[in-house]
Parts: sequence; structure tokens; C-alpha cells
Amino acid sequence: MILYTMMPQELIFQHEQEAGLTGRKIIFREGVAIEVEPSGDSFQIVRLLSTDPAHFMDSRWLPGSKISM
Repeated sequence: MILYTMMPQELIFQHEQEAGLTGRKIIFREGVAIEVEPSGDSFQIVRLLSTDPAHFMDSRWLPGSKISM
């Protein structure tokens, strides 16, 4: 992606602390890369980082699902 703009980079791309993404982590579960954030004693799936279409059809990897570690 190419972004042509006169705005400074800091206004377009927020830092992690400002965006509130500091608690998010990327983990591998059963060979599938997922982004999670802590939710009490478990983790909540934020997004699926896979290129396999079959992973998107699997209900275990739905965003919003909770998994335990």
C-alpha cells in the first residue's frame, strides 16, 4: 500500500500506547497464528492471522472467542 499525503507520519500511524494495543500478543495455537488480548484469566481472540481459508471457517478461531492458556 502506498499512501500519498502531506500529513506527518505521527498523525496517521498511532503508537501502540496511544492506540491502546499494549496488551495484545500474537500466539500460535495448533499451528494457527492469532492475535489475542488478556481478558481476566483467559485470552480473547482479536483477529486471525492465517492465510488458510479453512481456518476462517473453523468456529474455534472466531474473533471474540475466549481461549485459556
